[in-house]
Amino acid sequence: MRWIATGLLLAMAALFMATRLLLPRFPWLALVNAFAEAGMIGGLADWFAVTALFRHPLGLSIPHTAIVPSRKNEIGRALAGFIREHFLVREAVERRLNQVNLAERVGEWLGRPDNARRVSGDVGLALSWLIRAADNAQLRGMLESTVRASISGLPVRAGLSVVVEVLSSGQHAEAFVDHLVAIGQQQLLDNKENIRTRIRERSPWWLPRFVDEAIYDQLVAELERILSDISANPQHPARAEFTRRLHELADTLADDTRLADKTRRLKEEFFEHPAVKSYFSDLWSRLRDQICNALEQSESPLRKGIDKELRAIAARMQTDAMVSNSLDRWLKDLIIYLVDNYRRPLSDTVSETIEQWDPSATSQRIELYIGSDLQFIRISGTLVGGAAGVLIYLLAELLPL
Repeated sequence: MRWIATGLLLAMAALFMATRLLLPRFPWLALVNAFAEAGMIGGLADWFAVTALFRHPLGLSIPHTAIVPSRKNEIGRALAGFIREHFLVREAVERRLNQVNLAERVGEWLGRPDNARRVSGDVGLALSWLIRAADNAQLRGMLESTVRASISGLPVRAGLSVVVEVLSSGQHAEAFVDHLVAIGQQQLLDNKENIRTRIRERSPWWLPRFVDEAIYDQLVAELERILSDISANPQHPARAEFTRRLHELADTLADDTRLADKTRRLKEEFFEHPAVKSYFSDLWSRLRDQICNALEQSESPLRKGIDKELRAIAARMQTDAMVSNSLDRWLKDLIIYLVDNYRRPLSDTVSETIEQWDPSATSQRIELYIGSDLQFIRISGTLVGGAAGVLIYLLAELLPL
């Protein structure tokens, strides 16, 4: 368009020169000459005006030219003020917000699989960065404190007491006694030779060998008989005595303060042990790496879970009117709050951004953006100027008449 506007200006100049030369021979060309003269003047005036916006015409430092590069910062501040006073105001924002349901639009957008995957990816990367950037020592300490609190809060004495109480009641007690008797019988069978050897070693040297054998036979036989009686007789006194002792043990465990102190000391020694501290450090490192890798991998179960939850939230925002209305009010209140409290910083972003631009680059950028409209102004100025010249010429000719 620039070449068209410039070509039209040159055409007007050429037409003016031609008609000026031919005017003595052809007086009727005076009208065309007036058109060309006024059009040339109008084209030059508009060329100067358009050029003065972005640079010094012909390189001459004429005052009030090169307006955009020289007053770039003032233009930026004026634009920021205009946005702040006419766009970032409660009335304008509320009027626009009342026309839409933000929650419904967010739900509709988030309900699309591609959008949900993109948001879940952004959430995963943000969480991964946050975990990696956080203070590992504090997070490791927090993990250790959590585990310590959980284990320290375990009622060890009460737990042991409950276990013993369960073992001493009903069929559990019978099964427990049967199991102990079976162990005793097996141990007696496996250690008969050891018993015979110990009897020989402990008996006086002068006692005959057959007496040792008789003692062994009688002792082993009596033990076998006792164990067999206990195993075969559910009402055996030994069973009742064993159950009674278990009940006493349960009561003792529940009220034994020495056991409580010992348990507490054992827990403290456990957590202060270097191997345990090293384990917690290694545990946190492995947990951190696994969580971050899962957050960063699009096909991991964690990322798929985030994606599924996002789509479920989107579906609920579209189907549940109560949730949709509540979220819509919250989003609108949030936007109004940001506008009321941060309208100046938001608008200042415009002026600060423009101030950082290079003046020449800014001028060229704006000129390229609105260049075609400016060239149309030059073309219109040339033609309108020519038409005005014709009108003035006619008026000048007709008024004396």
